[in-house]
Amino acid sequence: MSDVQVAITVDLILEEYPYMQTDDLKLCFKNAMKLKYGQIYNRIDGQIVMSWLKAYDVERAEKADIDSYNKHKEIISKEENGLYYDEYLAELERRAEHGDEEAKKALEMSSMVKKMLCKR
Repeated sequence: MSDVQVAITVDLILEEYPYMQTDDLKLCFKNAMKLKYGQIYNRIDGQIVMSWLKAYDVERAEKADIDSYNKHKEIISKEENGLYYDEYLAELERRAEHGDEEAKKALEMSSMVKKMLCKR
């Protein structure tokens, strides 16, 4: 590649992939040298470099999606599952017996809603 081709390719890389870090570029080019993105047949130009980056970017996004999903599953598995309605009512009753006014109001509202639903 000539100096001009290199400069144009660098501009294209910065324009298309501004979020990539130096380590991303290093890994992409290392993968290209291992022929992960196909044979180059003794020819290298901006189009080939950009095709490598495009293939690397797809891999990178897939990996990020998988990592994000696994992190989400890990967080969800650590969270408590909450209360069932019967457990919630039992907790409200316990708190109401100990004088919690908010719990008493919540029990009254729950009772009122239950009656309205039963009428329907």
